[in-house]
Formats: sequence, structure tokens, C-alpha cells
Amino acid sequence: MGQRIVRVIKKLSSDLISDLIHDEIAAVVIESYYPAHLCDLLSNNILRSQDIDPYTHEVVEDDALLQKYFGVDRIGIPFNSTYNVANPEKINEYYREASVQIERLRAYCEHFLSPIDKLRLELDELFIPGATVAHFQNKKMLAGIVRISKAEQSYLSALEPHFDALPPKYAELDAQLAANIYLKVPDVGGELEIWDIPALTPFTQAPEQWRAVLPAPIKIKPKQGDLVIFNCRKPHAICAFLGEDRITTQMFMGYQLEKPLLLWN
Repeated sequence: MGQRIVRVIKKLSSDLISDLIHDEIAAVVIESYYPAHLCDLLSNNILRSQDIDPYTHEVVEDDALLQKYFGVDRIGIPFNSTYNVANPEKINEYYREASVQIERLRAYCEHFLSPIDKLRLELDELFIPGATVAHFQNKKMLAGIVRISKAEQSYLSALEPHFDALPPKYAELDAQLAANIYLKVPDVGGELEIWDIPALTPFTQAPEQWRAVLPAPIKIKPKQGDLVIFNCRKPHAICAFLGEDRITTQMFMGYQLEKPLLLWN
């Protein structure tokens, strides 16, 4: 099968969301979704933040769920940090921090609409059942994490693909998408790679040297202000880069038949 389409357009629509959910297209790029001058404002405030921490990603090794660092830092606590955690305080910290991070991101935008709030509003308006912040454990979750990558560690994200899939004990999803808004991008490298294979199920264990056995990836080179949405249950990676930091704000979108989209990090 040849490489499938990546839609590059100026405006999000319900048809595009539906096409992604039903795997009719590989990815959507909404060009200049967030204005460049607001990207600069937000990026500058993010880089001055005292709340930047390492971002770890869950991987399955020897049937165990582990957290690994891929050279990306974050502002906001991701829900995956609570997976298989026995300490209730760690879980409570996620929920306490969720509303703090939503307000923090808005404060970084000063009096302008944040990119995540813009996307949340448009998804609710466009998608027929609507869209809402998720509450998998009957508590409202974070929607809108910030991710920061620096050139000297960018090779860590490029080494091997990964995928994101919510464990079914939290919610049985029919599809899971990732939405990334690019606030700052490097001139050289930093492409998003997506391997257009069937979406993987939660807890799939990736083979060693996965990149070597996958077909050629789709490569997307986002520009500042672009919104990219794709099925994150497919393997994906970020190419190494040179120069400026790479800063995005991101959230997941969970689909269940005839229900509102569930938004979280």
C-alpha cells in the first residue's frame, strides 16, 4: 500500500476528525492554527518557568510497564505517571495539579486565548457529540500539557518509535488521537515521524530495534503555530534537530461511539 494522505489545510472540521478516527487519513495539519506572535509570547513565558520537569513515557518490557525518559521535559503532570502506582498521594498529586496547570497555561498567554482552550472550544463546536475534559476516575483531568525538547538531547526521542494507548481499565476507547500545537520549532530537523500501520492495542510490547522492522514512516515538518492531529496508537517519533528549542502544547483525544470526545493528558 502506498503512503496515505496527510491533509494540510487552514481550518479544522468535523469531517477531518471523523476521517482520523476511522483511519481514512494518516494525519491532519492545520496551518497557522495559533498566531506566531502569540506562540512567541507563550514560548518565552514557558522558558522562564520554574515548573519544568522531566517527561517520562510508558513502555512495556518483559510484560512490565516502565517509565522511560526520551529527552523531553514538561510543564504539567501526565496521567501516565500514575499508571500502576500504589501510592494514592502520587495519584492525588496528578488531580491537584490538573487545574493548576490549566490556569498556569492561561497565565502564560496573559490575556489571550490559550491554544488548548481554542482547540477545546472548536472540538466541542465541531464534533456532533461535543468534547469534554475527561474524568476517568470521576475527577476532572488535565487537558493541555507543555513539552520542551532541546537539541542536545533530541536524539533520545529519535532512537526508537513509541505509541500512546490508554489502558482499558480507565476507559474502553475506540480510537485515541494526539493533538500537538507547535509554539517553537527548530530550523533543522525535528520532524514528526508516523508509521502508518494498524493502530496498536494497549500494552503491546514493541520489538527491539523496532524502527528497523517498520516500513518507511510518514514525515511531517511542522511550522510555528501549526496544529497536527494523528492516531497516537500508531508508532511515532521525533527526529533529532539542531538549533532552537522545540516547544509544543499537547492533549489526547479519546473517541467512543456516539459519545463526546474525551480530552486529557
